[in-house]
Amino acid sequence: MPSPESPLIEMASGSKVSKKTESLPVGKLDSEKPQKTQVELRESLKKRFGTLTTNIQVNLDDYDQMLEDGTFEDKEGEESGSGDKRKELAQSKIEDLMNRAEKMKKTLDSKETLPQSTPQIEAQYTLTNPQTHAVERQETITLDIEKKTQEFINLYQKTGIDLPPDFTDTIQDIWQRNSPEIQSAIEQNGFDDILLVPGGISLTDLSEKLKMQNGYYEWIKSSGKTVTTLDGIPLTSQNTDKPRLVLVHKTQNLKDRPELAKTFNIKGQDLNLDQILTLEDYLIFQRKYFEETNKHLDEIGWTWLATKSGARLVNSYWIPDHGKLYVDANDLDYRDEDLGARPSRSFF
Repeated sequence: MPSPESPLIEMASGSKVSKKTESLPVGKLDSEKPQKTQVELRESLKKRFGTLTTNIQVNLDDYDQMLEDGTFEDKEGEESGSGDKRKELAQSKIEDLMNRAEKMKKTLDSKETLPQSTPQIEAQYTLTNPQTHAVERQETITLDIEKKTQEFINLYQKTGIDLPPDFTDTIQDIWQRNSPEIQSAIEQNGFDDILLVPGGISLTDLSEKLKMQNGYYEWIKSSGKTVTTLDGIPLTSQNTDKPRLVLVHKTQNLKDRPELAKTFNIKGQDLNLDQILTLEDYLIFQRKYFEETNKHLDEIGWTWLATKSGARLVNSYWIPDHGKLYVDANDLDYRDEDLGARPSRSFF
């Protein structure tokens, strides 16, 4: 476990936060924006339909393979009828996808006026054991971009983080342009929450305004010297200059979800840094999660982040006994059975 005596950052709960809210009234965040033409809206819907039909074919191919390898037959030691249940779930998922495709095709073929936005995405997620092909969990995930946008506006106002006047418009544009890929990522990975992040906010500003108490510690191997800001600490992340929508799993600890628990013991060098959280996004997620649950992410185990400190890679974890969030760094070939990663997908 990374040493709590030499963290990069320390953040603890219980402090007062900034009440700066006057600069960005909720109703005045949007600038005037031209609406898309019906041709543009129809092309976007065609793209979503194409993604959906591809997903249907993938599921049909998987179904054929499961028929061949006997997945739908009862296994030794299983309750009678378990195979039939797996078959029903697989059929139900395909039926749901085909019903959605049929509705979408009907809309495409009609002359009806298409709406300017799609505020909700609803996706079916199925977790299947890769060894046995047994369905372990199936759920419907719904994300509402309007609801989430308001939640993040409230969070940023509460913590005094200044938002650009076109923040809502920008997020809506990202959502609409990428909705087919967002839905596909949810269906494939089970992402059940999103982070909405403005671009160009410095890590120093984020860490100061999102922290919950105390100052920060500079990561120095042995001196233990403390600092009050992150200025001068070599921390670098990619694409944090861009406004973004980040899909995440709303799970307190990696061990609580099989998809995340399987990342334990992975080396930093084996991670795809484009598909895990940066320190900037993690600090936002950590604070947002605390606001909603009064709990902290990663109280058990810790997580690699897509942020570098020199040649090392950053990781973070909450220490309940200390009441502090530690951010540390390790060599890329380091591994530990309690160190994993939080998968994510970012859209710009």
